[in-house]
Amino acid sequence: MNNYRVSFYKDLLNSDGHSFKCLQRQVDVQSDGPSQAMVLAERLVDNQRLGADCIEVVHVSGHHEFEHTSKRSSAPCKHTWSRAS
Repeated sequence: MNNYRVSFYKDLLNSDGHSFKCLQRQVDVQSDGPSQAMVLAERLVDNQRLGADCIEVVHVSGHHEFEHTSKRSSAPCKHTWSRAS
């Protein structure tokens, strides 16, 4: 099992009309791979109701990474899924 941090984002426009990603929810899960991590996280946060436009899955190497995210020793592996228009 691996540790993953799954982030759910909504695409919004600021007052100048520029698009940006707004973090809606973030959960940490353990799974065998990034796709399974996404499915588990979607069940935990009820993504159907949340309606995220983008889901980002980052592999984190160990338990301590969840507590000290600013002290990562190596670049995480990131996977991103976006909703089709």
